[in-house]
Amino acid sequence: MRSERRIVLLTCGLAYLVMALWFWRHDLVPGDSASRAANAYYTIFSRDPHLAAIGFVWNPLPSLILLPFLPLGLLVPALTQEGLLVVLVSAALMTATVAVVHDVLRRSGVPVTPRLVLTAAFALHPMIVVYAGNGMSEACFLLCLLLAVRSLLIWLLDGRPESLVPLGLAVGLAYGARYEALAPVAAVPVLVGLISYVRHTGDRSIRLATARTDAVIAGLPGLLAVLLWATAGRLIVGQWFATFSSQYGNSAQVSANSGGISSVTGDDLPGRLGYGLQQLLGLAPFVLVLLAAALLVVWRRNDLRPLAPVTVLGAVLAFDVLAFLSGTSFGWLRFHIAAVPLSVLLAGHLIAVLPARAPGWRRVVPLVLVLAAIPSTLITLGRPTLAREESEWLTAGGAARTSGLAHVNRRVAADLDALGLPEGAVLTDAAYAFGVVLASDNPKQFVITPDRDFPAVLADPAAHGVRYLLLSAQGAADAVRTRHFGPGSGVTLTGAVRTWSDPSGGTQWTLTRV
Repeated sequence: MRSERRIVLLTCGLAYLVMALWFWRHDLVPGDSASRAANAYYTIFSRDPHLAAIGFVWNPLPSLILLPFLPLGLLVPALTQEGLLVVLVSAALMTATVAVVHDVLRRSGVPVTPRLVLTAAFALHPMIVVYAGNGMSEACFLLCLLLAVRSLLIWLLDGRPESLVPLGLAVGLAYGARYEALAPVAAVPVLVGLISYVRHTGDRSIRLATARTDAVIAGLPGLLAVLLWATAGRLIVGQWFATFSSQYGNSAQVSANSGGISSVTGDDLPGRLGYGLQQLLGLAPFVLVLLAAALLVVWRRNDLRPLAPVTVLGAVLAFDVLAFLSGTSFGWLRFHIAAVPLSVLLAGHLIAVLPARAPGWRRVVPLVLVLAAIPSTLITLGRPTLAREESEWLTAGGAARTSGLAHVNRRVAADLDALGLPEGAVLTDAAYAFGVVLASDNPKQFVITPDRDFPAVLADPAAHGVRYLLLSAQGAADAVRTRHFGPGSGVTLTGAVRTWSDPSGGTQWTLTRV
C-alpha cells in the first residue's frame, strides 16, 4: 500500500512539474495567478509592507501559502518576477490532491486495480492537469475540499466525534481558498446533525443534544472562518465582503462585463441553463448518471458513504450553478471542476459495493463512464465559447495574447527601473499593475493601492513626492485614472511621457508626469 502511494505521488509530481514549467516557460501564467502572488508579495517587499496588504477582495489562503517561499525570490528572481513560484506551488498542491483522492478510494473499499484506474482518471483529467500547472486557486481549493470529503467519510464509517475536528478545519480552510466554500460551510453541519440524530439511541432530548454537539464541531471552524474574514475586512477596509461590494470585486467585474458574458452564455434562464449544462457534461459527461446511481445505493442499502463527496463537492457545484443562473458569475468552465472528483469518487463507491461474485463487466461500466471524461474534456477545451479562460493558454491566438501581456509588463518594469527613481515616485493601481510591480527590481518605487497612505497620495500626488502616474488603458476601475482623468475631474490625459503597447498594437500602459 505504501509503495502504491509513493508511485502515485512520484508520477503525478513529475507530470505536474512539467506542466508548471510549461506554463512558466511560455509566459502563460494567468493574471489571476500573478495577482495572488502579488498580494503575498506586497506584505513583504512593497513600499509599505504589512499583512493587511494581502487584500480583502479575494480569499487569502492561496496567497498565504506563498509567503514562506517569497524570500527565495531574492536568490532566484524568476520565482516572483516571472510567476515560477506560484505554478510550482499549484503543482505540489494538486499532487497532494491526487493522493487524497487515492486515499478516499482506498477507504471506500475500492479494489487495487480499479482504484489505480480511477486515480489515474482523476490525475490525467485535462482540467486537473491544466490547473495543476497554471498557479490558480483551483488546486488549493480542491485539496481542501477533498480533505473535507476524506474526514467526512471517516466519520460516516466510525462515527467518532474526533473525526469531525479535521472535517471542520478542512471546510474552514476551503473558505480561505474560495467563496464557493460557503456551500459546504452550510451543508456539512446540517448533514452531520441529521445523521448523528438518526444514529444515536436514547430519548429525543439526548439525541438532539448529541446532534447539536456534532454539528457544532463540524460547522464551527467554517463559520468562524467566514465571520473572522468578514470582520477583518470591515475593520481594515470598511467592507464586510469586499468581493461583493468593492469596485475591484467579483460583483463589480461581472456587472462591468455583463454584455460580453451574456453574448456568449445567453441572457435568459434557458440559455444559461443550456450553456452551463454543456460545460458540466463536457467535463464529466456521466456525473448525473453516477450521482443518481449512488443516491439509489444510499436509499436501498442504507449506505451513507456516497454522501461524503455529494455533500461537499455537490454543494460547491450547486453554489456555482445557482450563481451563474442568477447572473452573478462569469460562468467560467473551471467553476464546474468539482464535478471531476465527484464523478471519480461516486464511481469508486459503485464499484466498492458490488458483491465479490458480480460479473466483471459491472465493475468496468463505472470505469468507462469516468474515463469518458478525458476525451470529452479535450473536445470542450477546444471550444473557446465554452472554455473562455482556457483558450487564452491552449490556443495559438490566446497564448500569443497572454504571453504578449506578460512581456509588456516586464518591459514597463524594466523601463521604470532604468530611470533610477526614488521610493514612492510612481503612483499606480495595483489591481491592474500587479504584473509590473512583480517584474520590477525596485518595487518600492511604486505607491500602490494596498499602501496605507494610498488615499492621501492619490488625493495630492505632488505633495507626497510622486513624479509619475502609471495608468492602465484597460482598467475600468483604475483608481488613479478615475481620480485624475475620469469624468468630472476636468482634466484630459495629454502630454504622456510614454506609452506601452501589446504585440497587436493596443495601448496597455501610459506614463504621465505629475
